[in-house]
Amino acid sequence: MSRLAALAGAALVLVAAAMTPWGETLFAAHMAQHLLLIALAAPLLVLGGLEIALPPLLGWALFVTVFLFWHWPAAFRWAALRPEREILELGSILLAALCFWSDVLGRSRLNDGGRALLVMTAAILTDLPGVVMLFAPSAFCALPRENAAAFGLTPLQDQQIAGLLMWVPANLIFFGIATFLFARWIGGARHPT
Repeated sequence: MSRLAALAGAALVLVAAAMTPWGETLFAAHMAQHLLLIALAAPLLVLGGLEIALPPLLGWALFVTVFLFWHWPAAFRWAALRPEREILELGSILLAALCFWSDVLGRSRLNDGGRALLVMTAAILTDLPGVVMLFAPSAFCALPRENAAAFGLTPLQDQQIAGLLMWVPANLIFFGIATFLFARWIGGARHPT
């Protein structure tokens, strides 16, 4: 099981990397890269045994800070100007997500209730950019080589799709994991070993 999770996580990292040409011209594709790395690849890699041991709150704070930084328009535009900067952006997002998920899904001193709390609070804070992108009256997240028109979209529609991707699928994964951990924690309290 752990080997399969590691292989699936590694495959998703490769898929995210292969999406780079679309991620340079379509903001929604760029956010899909983030989603693949944060919500799918990193948890699978941790389940596969790749863990980065940090104190739980430090891993959480690192993840939330890196996530919010790279979703600041000036930061992701800066990264989009040069390939090595894009690698820095995507690599630091994956590394921070690995630190976060290591405390949630890996070996940690936290009980499942604490793990669920880390996931729920991270989800709420990382929702903010997506919600702002979705409901903004005008596009402010255009990439330097933005070409949403090639996909039949306006820059605002592209931004709204990106915001929706960040908000809904990511929350399904985050809150699904948090619910599982919370239920396991409650179940353990009812049936002590």
